[in-house]
Amino acid sequence: MRDKHPIHTTLSIDAMRILERYEKELGSKNTVLERALMGMDKLRFKEKIDTQSISRIVKRVNTGIPGFDGLIEGGIPEGFVVVVTGPPGTGKTTFSLQFLLEGIKNNERCIFFSFEEMVEQLIKQTVRFGCDIREYIDKGLLEIFGFSRFSAEEIIEIINIFKPKRIVFDSLNIFSDTSDFRRSIQWRNILKEIKDKKITCFAITEKRYGLESREFDEFDFMGDGIIFFDKRQKHHLDPSPTYFIQIQKMRLTKVNEMPRAFIFMDHGIELIGATNLDKKIAASLMDQKPAQEQNIMDCIDSTDENKRISLP
Repeated sequence: MRDKHPIHTTLSIDAMRILERYEKELGSKNTVLERALMGMDKLRFKEKIDTQSISRIVKRVNTGIPGFDGLIEGGIPEGFVVVVTGPPGTGKTTFSLQFLLEGIKNNERCIFFSFEEMVEQLIKQTVRFGCDIREYIDKGLLEIFGFSRFSAEEIIEIINIFKPKRIVFDSLNIFSDTSDFRRSIQWRNILKEIKDKKITCFAITEKRYGLESREFDEFDFMGDGIIFFDKRQKHHLDPSPTYFIQIQKMRLTKVNEMPRAFIFMDHGIELIGATNLDKKIAASLMDQKPAQEQNIMDCIDSTDENKRISLP
């Protein structure tokens, strides 16, 4: 099919002279008119979206955390930037490393940008839950940058060269000040790169409060999802804290927002009762039956807490 059409128009003598002058430079009257029209409608032309090319299917990315994906319809929507947040020592980095390791199992390239931990320390942390990531680094499936001091341009260059499917930033509080974050051109350039390439990203941030507070910061508003980590003692006679995870936001997803208790196992984080509850949680999300959700929580509360172990 021809994609060029003859010009059927009536122009003034002056307009024809202008057209003929530019025709000598650009090669044909069609080209001159095409460029002139696109220039007049430049902004709308550039932002034009082909709505027919947008898929209705939400592709989801498994996290590798036993019991977690059932809470979010099977996984994180591909290309999402998810804020992983909470007070210190609540499992955010461990959770994020498990997310990368799940990608590596699927032969996906992954990057971990740490802004305040050494690479050696992060490697030792993965060894603690039974996975020596040195093998994956040698194979080119994983890149870890410890004590990163990269500019936004350098981070984008690394992304373009390595072509990852999953990225973790730990933590954004070091990379950018909270008050300036959403207006930061540097971060917006990185975010555009991540979105354009449909990279699924965990952005770890720090909170000075727990689940009892309903405060939010600029990092939270930026994210497509928010996963909040916390720990607290049930009573003053119990020296061991109970760890909780809550999905506070996940776009394109029917979310179960009830806090879920989790434990640190030899292989990493696992939601309490994960093996028996995945199907029940998924069913309760689809059916929207509050009574079923309460039964699930009752089951979790009755789970043997002797399985809990302390943070490394």
